[in-house]
Amino acid sequence: MDKFIRQIAKKAGAAVKRRFGKDKAHYHKSEHRGDAVSKADLLAEKVITSAIKKVYPDHGIIAEESGYWQSGAEYLWTIDPIDGTLNFVNDVPLFGVMIALVHKGDVALSTIYLPMSDELFFAKKGKGAFVNGKRTYCSSVSNFSFSTGIGPTWLRPRFAKFMTRLIKESKNKHIVFNGFGSMAVDGAYVASGRRDWFVNFNAGIHDFAPVGLLLKESGCTVTDTKGSPWKFGQLEMVAANPALHPQLLKLTKNV
Repeated sequence: MDKFIRQIAKKAGAAVKRRFGKDKAHYHKSEHRGDAVSKADLLAEKVITSAIKKVYPDHGIIAEESGYWQSGAEYLWTIDPIDGTLNFVNDVPLFGVMIALVHKGDVALSTIYLPMSDELFFAKKGKGAFVNGKRTYCSSVSNFSFSTGIGPTWLRPRFAKFMTRLIKESKNKHIVFNGFGSMAVDGAYVASGRRDWFVNFNAGIHDFAPVGLLLKESGCTVTDTKGSPWKFGQLEMVAANPALHPQLLKLTKNV
């Protein structure tokens, strides 16, 4: 399964990359401009789901665009064919293919593929995190006052509350915060130490599953907003190295 998940992520990513600069929004799932779906989303998801159904017909699937299939199965695949579709349809090369394999409620395998930089992030439960086959680790920054965080760009109420706290905390400090419009990119960059911490309070199950395992296996402490270990199915996440995490958690409690 290790090889399979990497192969299908790269195959889907290659299909997406060929469409980059050509596809615009095919339709929107809501009135929000960021809730776009492109033809490349549908193509990439079909590439992944078809492969899973052929090789592992007894497994279940949770796919962002096509929904649930055999969701009560022992093994369950979560799929986000293009995380960062708004970037993709606007010719911004920051998006990724995300796939996770869940076994009996625990995320066992995770892959995030960033096709435009050709970076494959992979994690296996208990075995570490890797980028293009090389072991990768989260940041070692220990002082929150000099840290760089990352998170979503949709200012929904809970996140707006967090940002208000962060702005207040940042007074006379050197905290940096930004977001790339793709949870795939955000998670991969924190797992590889390019950013120091990660927060997200409102994405989908297919977003959190691959990001959660990758961050944990890179050495991050990964919890909910109250500090309890993150579990599959929770739609909130706070992650940072063990030194930064308690400092970050002060800003996320009760948001």
